[in-house]
Amino acid sequence: MDDSKLPTPHNNFFHYALSHAQAARDLIQTHLPPNLVQLLDLHSLELQKDSFIDEDLRQNFSDLLYSVRLAGANDPPIEGQVYLLFEHKSQSDPMTCFQLLRYIVRIWEQRLRNGLPLCPVFPLVVYHGQEYWSAPRSLEELIGGPKAAFEYGVRMSYPVLDIARVPDESLAGDPFLQSILGLLKYSRRRDFEEKLEFLLQCMLKSGTIEIRPEHVEAVIVYISSTSPLIPIEKLTMTIEKLFHTQVEPGSIADRFIKQGRQEGRQEGRQEGRQEGRQEGRQEGRQEGLQEGLKEGEIHLIQTLQEILGLPVSDGVTLEDRSLEELQAITGELRQQFRDRK
Repeated sequence: MDDSKLPTPHNNFFHYALSHAQAARDLIQTHLPPNLVQLLDLHSLELQKDSFIDEDLRQNFSDLLYSVRLAGANDPPIEGQVYLLFEHKSQSDPMTCFQLLRYIVRIWEQRLRNGLPLCPVFPLVVYHGQEYWSAPRSLEELIGGPKAAFEYGVRMSYPVLDIARVPDESLAGDPFLQSILGLLKYSRRRDFEEKLEFLLQCMLKSGTIEIRPEHVEAVIVYISSTSPLIPIEKLTMTIEKLFHTQVEPGSIADRFIKQGRQEGRQEGRQEGRQEGRQEGRQEGRQEGLQEGLKEGEIHLIQTLQEILGLPVSDGVTLEDRSLEELQAITGELRQQFRDRK
């Protein structure tokens, strides 16, 4: 199975972080073109609950839609929308511009169905892969041909925040957003352990967002899911030192630290390889991988239930479910998390 098709914790972490209006406001102000930012009344920024991504692309993309008034003394105020597309694959997708166009059309179609007029939609692609973003950034570049051919055709371009290429000090002005983008930037790099304490300290410096227990929980889940190279002791001690929070033995966070979704995947692959070698069959490898994926999905379901204040399902009961059923439960819980915001 292609690693790019595997479930990813980056999706949840992106939604968690950018669902905070102040973090989204700072992201837009820092990384949209300045002449565009001048047109926006960022104090009016408001998160919408809709997603426009195709179902088969949700393993690799996440999206958030914000409504925003255009700046100026307009009566009535003119509304616009900012569309954030988060790309969490290791390589840039060459069809991103076309996908963005489709999503923007869907936003307009929804507005028309709701009796609302069309409005400007401003996209921003947020990318944290290790390779440079190389995908076409305009329809002209994607389709090709002489410039005159697009004079009366559809034209579109979009800005990209390529997190890995932005210096740490330029990622954000708000410490909370700097911490979030820094975690996304370094989570799969070998020097993440060296950066961990600094990035978490940035989160504590934020004067605009109160750091609550669910914030710490989300950070623990994300780090332990994406960065298995960080020693358990290091992660635990850093969390307790900075947040003065004990990681309760046997809690969901504790199980994530000790086992982690990524560890489940790795164990599944290893078991599959061993069984495949022993039995000389490809099925052994796939079975091991499936078990690892199921274990990771179960951990995620239990974590989301705990964060949402729902009864936490028994692991033994969840083990009887298929991987597809577990992923469906995860999808429902993610939607509940978005709706709560």
